[in-house]
Formats: sequence, C-alpha cells, structure tokens
Amino acid sequence: MTGWLKNYSPQRFLISFGLAAFIGLMASVASEAFVSGIAWINDRLFIAPHSRDATASAKLLPWFTVLAPIVGGLIVGGLLMLLRGNRPHGIPDVIFASQTGSSKIPVRTGLLTTLTNFTSISFGASVGMYGPLASLGAFVGSLLAKVTADHRRLGVIAVACGVSSAISTAFNAPIAGVIFAHEVILRHYSIRAFAPVTISAYVSQVMATEVFQRPRLLEVGEVSIQHAYEYGAFLLVGVVGAAVALFYMRGVLLSGKLAGKLKLPLWTKPPLAGLALGLVCLAVPELLGAGLETTKATLNIEQVRDGNLDYITGMTTLGSVIGAKEFVLKALLLLAVLCIGKAVMTGFCLGMGFGGGVFSPALFIGATFGALFGLALEALVPGSLNLSFYAICGMGAVTSAVIGAPISTILVVFELTENYDLAKAVLISVVFSNIICSRLFGRSLFDVQLLARGFDFSLGKDKVVLQQKTIRNYVISDFVQVTPETTCSQALDRLLAADQTEGYIVSEKDTYLGQVTLNELLHIQRNPAKDDPVVGDLAQHEQITLTDMTSIFAAMKKVEDFVGESVPVVSAEDHLKLVGVIPEGNIFKAYSDAIGEIRQEEYGDS
Repeated sequence: MTGWLKNYSPQRFLISFGLAAFIGLMASVASEAFVSGIAWINDRLFIAPHSRDATASAKLLPWFTVLAPIVGGLIVGGLLMLLRGNRPHGIPDVIFASQTGSSKIPVRTGLLTTLTNFTSISFGASVGMYGPLASLGAFVGSLLAKVTADHRRLGVIAVACGVSSAISTAFNAPIAGVIFAHEVILRHYSIRAFAPVTISAYVSQVMATEVFQRPRLLEVGEVSIQHAYEYGAFLLVGVVGAAVALFYMRGVLLSGKLAGKLKLPLWTKPPLAGLALGLVCLAVPELLGAGLETTKATLNIEQVRDGNLDYITGMTTLGSVIGAKEFVLKALLLLAVLCIGKAVMTGFCLGMGFGGGVFSPALFIGATFGALFGLALEALVPGSLNLSFYAICGMGAVTSAVIGAPISTILVVFELTENYDLAKAVLISVVFSNIICSRLFGRSLFDVQLLARGFDFSLGKDKVVLQQKTIRNYVISDFVQVTPETTCSQALDRLLAADQTEGYIVSEKDTYLGQVTLNELLHIQRNPAKDDPVVGDLAQHEQITLTDMTSIFAAMKKVEDFVGESVPVVSAEDHLKLVGVIPEGNIFKAYSDAIGEIRQEEYGDS
C-alpha cells in the first residue's frame, strides 16, 4: 500500500481522466461524421438496399452498381500512391502499436488511412466499417495524447480510449467497448487503463444516444429458447461456425497473397476489384458495401418469414421469395449465396487494396450462416424454431473467432438485445467456435496477420516487446583484443592483467577472427613448446556471435547452450567487424529491464 501511495500522482490521475473524457467526446464526433458521411454517399449511389428499393429509375441501378466501385477503386488507388506504397493502417497496426508502446500514429498516415477507408465503403467496396471506426478512434486518441507532456505513458491508454469510444458509439454498447479495448488492443486488465477507457466509452455512448440520437444497431424482438435440445444445436452452431470463420479468414489471407503476386501497378488493383465486384453485384446487390442492413434483416428473419416486409429493407433479394411455395429451399439457397459470396468478395476487395475491415463482413457472414443453419434444422426436426436465435448465435460464433474477442461479442449481444436466454445461447456457440479456431488457426485473424509480418503475439506482449528491444545498450567495449600475430605468452599476460578469461582476435582491418581462452593459454604455458605459438593458430571460429541489433528475445534463445564469459558482438551492417562483447549477465539484465518496463507500463504509475 505504501508503494502505491508513493507512486500515486493526483495530477497524472486528473490529466488521464480529463484526456479520456475529451477523447470520448472527439472520437464520438469523428465516428458519427464517418458513419453519416458513408450513409449519405451510399444513398446517393444507390448502394444502400433501402435506396435501391426507393429509386424510381430502375434503368440506372445497373450502371451505378458497376461504376460506383470502379470510381471508388480509382480514388483509392490514388490514395495508396499518396501512402507511398504502404497499406492503410488497420486493427493489426493498432494492436502492434499498443503492445510495443509505439502509440504515435503519424498524422499523414492517419488521415490518408481514414480517407481510404471512407472512400472504399462509401463507393460500395465489400469491406467492413467497424474496423476502420476503431482505427479512426485510435488515431484520434493518439493525436489528442500529444497535447500532454506525458505522452509516452499516456499514449497507449489514449489509443485504447479511442478504440473503446468508437466501438461504444457504433454499437451503443459502452461495456462491450471497454472490454473490446482491453481484450483485443491492450491484452491486459489494470486499473491504470481500465478507468480512463471506461470514461471514454461512456462519454461516447452519451453522445451517441443523447446528442446524435442513434438508434440501436440491432433491433431484435422478444425471442426465447423453445426446446431443450436446442442447447446442443447452439453448440453445433459454434462448431460449424468455426469452419465458416476459418474459410473466411483463410480466404482473406489467400486473397492478399494472390493479389501481391499480380504484376500490376498498385493503383490499378482497386478499380479492377471494383469492376469484378460490380459485375457480381448485378446478381447479388446485397454484397455491396458493409452490408449492415442485410445483417439486420437476417437477424430478424423470424419476422421476414412471417411476412412482415418492414424487416426486409436490407434483403432485397429475399423479398422476392416471400410467399413462394418453395420458400425454405429458396431462402436456404439465398442465404448460402450471401454467406459464401460475402466471404469471397471481402477477401478479394481487401487483397486488391481497398481499405476497410473484417468486422462488419464477419457479422454479415455469421448472421446469414446462422439463419441458414436454423432453417435447415427446422426442416429436419419437428416443431418450429426461433430463427433469430440461430442467426445471432451464428453471428457471434463467426465474429468472435475472427476478431479474437469472445467476451466482447457476448457483451455486444447482451447489451443490444437485453435478452439473457439469447446471451446464454451465444455463449455456448462462441466458446466452441473459439476453441476450434484457436487450435486450427490462431487467436484471431489480426494475430495471424501480425505473425506474417514477423510479430508473434502467441506468447503475449512480453515476447513482442523483447523482439523489438535490442542488446545494443548492454554491449561493453572493455575487453581484451589481440591480433593473430600476438604470441600466447603475450595474450596470457594481457588476460591476467585485465582479470578476464577470454581474448578476442581481430585483424588489422577490425575483422573478427575468433577468440582464445585463458584455460587454453595456461595449458600451453604448462606444456611449453620450443617456439611460443601465436593466438591465430588457436582461434575458435565456431563461437556464437550476436549483432548489435540482435533482439533481446533472440539473444536469450541463442545463449541457451552458451558456455563462456561473454558473447562477441559484431556490427549488424558488417558481420565481420567486432564492436564489443556482451557478458551473459548483461543479456539477462536486458531481459529483466524490459520485463520491468512492461509491468510498470501495465500496472505502475511512476
């Protein structure tokens, strides 16, 4: 308790809380502007399903369907060139920034990323909206943290505040926003971060409901579990949902690899993807854009089946099968097309350079899969089922596995529906989906994408930080250096005088040739030869070496079987040049210091 009081700073406490509230306010405004702007353009370009239903000129629809994604692709291609060949930032980049402490998001990168995402979704690219919203919130948090003198310590928390604010605004779910920021971004829970993140989320929620008058994202009627055997069915939804999630995630990764192999200028790939998307959407227009209206309609498929056309504004194709004799068969086919089509087109659009996320498509894919599962089950077993239950369980199973946020997903469902039975059903599906996907794929799509970039989060934040920090500051220059022509007796005298057990053989051009040990030299002294041999004849060339840019993690792994006093350190630019040595104890000290910094960042306040 005394240590905590010693480190407690009321000033820092007030600064962090004030900053959190301000981030919540500004992130909410930015998120609302982002969403409203996309909605306005979607309406004008007839991308939103309700705008397609309302338009008086059916002849224009095919032209807008094809041309809108192409024009959006051309704009995005230009923005990618402005990004100087870099991809727009996404959730993986936010995770990386928070885990490594590099929370400063460059203003240029943040603005161009936001504009790229905004353009992509506005012009109908089949990509997600909530990932870009989280990235926008992180950018706002990083930007506002710069006004404080304590940016280094508050930067990561500010980024988490921005993410929680964006999620809270988007879903009207502050609790889910708080947990998402900790579960996906920070990867740990502490009072130091928890309180500011909570403040940001609730300020954003107040702004969303009281100022912007945003309705609930999902409006689901009263639903309940009707049969005891359905608990087993919800488990099965989780198992099959894992397969759907794996198909979606592997498709996204594969599309990115294939697109990277195309020998085409960077700016040409998005418009080509837009052309392909537009042609596909002539047959299935629901695949345009983020697909939130279609997701809402699918979650309310129970009302759709009962003939309430108010619920099919986002599912124009389904409207044509209402009342048909073969309703079940047609609905099954449609839902399968929507589920698979969204997975394929999202992966294709992202791989070809469109900005956007995987969160909203995962909701779409999961909801259509769940409704498909429920319809199929109802056709096989006696008695009617509440199809909305299965749509929501499918949504939870797929989405939670994709983003690696099982707790956040369950809380989103509970906050939006306020239905305990539904939350229990989703819990069963989410648990089994995440167990399977974590074993066969990884914690989330974001983690696998980071792994492809060389950053392994499987062992948590510690490993990543240790991979980023080098041994450079722990290398010493106080060591015995000899030339190949130095005699053994001379080398022995120098080692004894320096009270060291190892000497390092370096040529006149600073080329590292090997080392000689005190034990070897003493052995030669006890067994003298006619001539005093030179150390060049004794050099141990197979000795372990490190570079001055070797990470602490790599150094720890490399010296596991090392026997000796110090490890030679050569230049990262020229592996032949000796720049110093690092005692084995210094490597462990570097590890201890790095872990100490991590724990202080997570739990300390000094």
